[in-house]
Amino acid sequence: HEGAVTLRTRGNSRGSVYIYTADVPRTPAHTTVGQVTHGIPLARLAKEGDVFCVKVEPGRFDLVGMSLGDALETAARRGIEVRSDADDELNIVVLQEPATTLESLSNGSVSITTIALEKVIDIMLDTGAAPASCDIFRRSTGLHLHSVGSMPFFFNFEDVFLFKPKIKKGTQIIPENTPRTVVSAGSLAITNDSRKGSGMVGVRLTENSEFGPTSEPFEGTNLIGRVLDQEKVRLLKEKEMVYIREVKP
Repeated sequence: HEGAVTLRTRGNSRGSVYIYTADVPRTPAHTTVGQVTHGIPLARLAKEGDVFCVKVEPGRFDLVGMSLGDALETAARRGIEVRSDADDELNIVVLQEPATTLESLSNGSVSITTIALEKVIDIMLDTGAAPASCDIFRRSTGLHLHSVGSMPFFFNFEDVFLFKPKIKKGTQIIPENTPRTVVSAGSLAITNDSRKGSGMVGVRLTENSEFGPTSEPFEGTNLIGRVLDQEKVRLLKEKEMVYIREVKP
């Protein structure tokens, strides 16, 4: 019906969102997820390439990335009870169950897992210089959904620390923002498809004029940002799950 918002659940356009401007027969390939309550004329007038703002109700309920103190305040404002594994309000929330807004509101309560602030490593991504590589990194670590993500620490040698996030099969990592002269200390990078170790993420804690943060030659290295908490990196243990927080410029 007019104003219905649906999500295509199968087929070539799976994941696409549709806003209906007229009544049409139902299709099993679409799931109704909402209803336009104001502004349907904008959808009728929209042309290919147009962008318009969408305000969703109820607003998203997501505590991941917040300090425990902020999470408790946010949940209280929404009338949701919180069960936490810790009492330290400086701890950072890394998991919320249930994860979705509608389930959380329906239950009226959530369980959260936290870790100590000193275990969270702050990073800054350079989306402007490496948009495709940063998008792959965010999606493989969970940073595309939350301000805090995670990836397993693989191993380190000398000043190089390597991580192995789970990257979706078939993902292409084309050369992008490769170094030219010197890689500065704290640089964060992902190995591109020109090398066998494609998808490996690394940080180098000292500058180098020959190899990148994943210890690959410059042509195999896509620089994606830098690590702000370099002193925390030195304390990592092999096979440890590492939690990272993206700091916006």
